[in-house]
Amino acid sequence: MPTATDTSNKICTDTVRDSTHQTAPNRQISRRRAMTTKPPGLVIFDCDGVLVNSEPIFNRVLFDHLQSFGATLSFEDCCRRFTGTSRHAVDHYLQQEGLAAPKGWIDAFYRDALAALQTQTEAIPGAVDAVAALTDAGLICCVASNGLQQKMEITLERTGLRDAFGDRLYSAYDLGASKPAPDVFLHAAAANGIPPAACVVIEDSPSGWLAAARAAMACLAYVPAGATHAPDAPPTDETLQGAPRFDDMSDLPALLGC
Repeated sequence: MPTATDTSNKICTDTVRDSTHQTAPNRQISRRRAMTTKPPGLVIFDCDGVLVNSEPIFNRVLFDHLQSFGATLSFEDCCRRFTGTSRHAVDHYLQQEGLAAPKGWIDAFYRDALAALQTQTEAIPGAVDAVAALTDAGLICCVASNGLQQKMEITLERTGLRDAFGDRLYSAYDLGASKPAPDVFLHAAAANGIPPAACVVIEDSPSGWLAAARAAMACLAYVPAGATHAPDAPPTDETLQGAPRFDDMSDLPALLGC
């Protein structure tokens, strides 16, 4: 698997992931040593779990809907199974379990989920200040998510992060190819005129780490203490795809050389 680090354990934005390279050992970034010598041309943030703590809210609404269809999975299983995935994973689960959802259920689900997110979403600790520090340093930042555009707008607006990104919000849903497909990351890079080799992705899920690897982009894996990721926890060398880990969003500006 590809790696985005050099032998000195520094993030290098001009190091391109090679899909034939072996995965580097699972490691936590040293806050003292993991400084970049060259700031990235574009910082691509995932949204849920990286900027905003919306996943528990979204998953609770999803869990309630799945239960109404006769699903027997626990809330913990729901979180592990669907965090960082897309609607297609839910459709596959329903088909696999032989559960029939009413026609138009997805519209009702999104209506309920967006209403909850509008009143309950909070920013990931340290995210607001980290994004401000990056933009103050002149770095271009954007958001690339599997979620709906409206979901991004609602959660970022509520947490005070919306203005930092302007119109640079990109939804894999609109492209018809969700992570781990690399399409949304490549689209974000192209829209900003930045080559993939000059981008750094900030992600918290296996599907995002794999999408970054497939896009030949460097990646930092945000893994806060106690985080779990579907279907395995904790993250492994294989699921990290060579991405170095960090556990505190307030460390991000220093890690990116700001």
